[in-house]
This record gives sequence, C-alpha cells and structure tokens, in this order.
Amino acid sequence: MALLALAMCLLVGQRIYREGKMLSNSKTPAEAFREMKKAAELGDKHAQYRLARCYDRGHMVERNDSLAFQWYMKAAQQGSGKAMYQVGKCYRNGAGVTINPEFAFTWFSRAAMKDNANAQYALGRCYMKGEGVVADQDKAGRWLRRAIQNPKGGADIQYRIKKHAAEGNEDARNMIQLINSSSQL
Repeated sequence: MALLALAMCLLVGQRIYREGKMLSNSKTPAEAFREMKKAAELGDKHAQYRLARCYDRGHMVERNDSLAFQWYMKAAQQGSGKAMYQVGKCYRNGAGVTINPEFAFTWFSRAAMKDNANAQYALGRCYMKGEGVVADQDKAGRWLRRAIQNPKGGADIQYRIKKHAAEGNEDARNMIQLINSSSQL
C-alpha cells in the first residue's frame, strides 16, 4: 500500500512538473516556479534538478547555494546524472556544502558512469591532479578521452581544452598530452 502511495505521488509530481514547464512558456515565471517547486516536493527528479538550477543561478529566486545543493542531492539520489555532476561540483567548490575532494570524486564518478561528459572531464581532471584520489595519469587520459568523444557535449569540452591550451594554460596542455597518449593504450 505504501508503495502504491509513493508511486501515485511520483506520478502527480511528474504531471505537475510538465505543467510547470508549460507554464514557464505561457504564464508568469513566479507561477511556473511555484508549480515546479510543488513537483519537486512531490519527488519528481527532473523538477528537483530544475529547482536546484534556479537556486544555483538565482533564476526566479534569490541565489542560495545551500538550497541548490539540497535539491541537487535529492535529484542525484534518484539517479539524475546531471544532478550527480552538480553535487560533485558543489563538493569541489564548497558551494552550499563544505569542500570535500573525496566526495566530489565520488559524485563525479557516479555521474561519469551515467555518460555525463562534464563529469567524465571532471573525473579525468581529478585523476590528473590527484584531487580526491591518488593521481593516475593513465586513468586521467582515458577519462579525458572518453569525455571528448562523448556525443553529448564532448565537442564543447575538446574545444575548451584546446582554447585554454592555446592561451597557455598548463593544465590544458597536460590534458592534451594525456588524451593523445591514452589513444595509444
């Protein structure tokens, strides 16, 4: 019975989220935000992620890193790869939570396994610099290569790495070397 009630809440949350998305195109932003928040509170992971983004960026609401982290975490715990990546960023940067490189690495790993290109890049960077994990240049190169080959954002990541390398960024230059050597593994 409790499972049925939970399923019903989730279905209602998904319906409210979809309605909230429609409202954002046709009614006031404040009304869209209220509908999205209602769906998030009912457990819809997409609404939770979008609500976190609003708090993260100060869109339709005052910016609040702590609330952004809380909503990202709720969506991440339900399997949202994008939210997992954002939780990792929060732990890496100390946004709404205490800096913790090991937790950042853990969440980047989870998101990377869900094929999130940004998380794959972040994971490669962690291995390259030894942030939250023992440095491992082979793993760094493999994750960076996987990130740039990812059809969902890899081209943008590759462009940014090349741009930063051309501007003299030493980390970006190292990444290129690691990517090139990983292709020979």
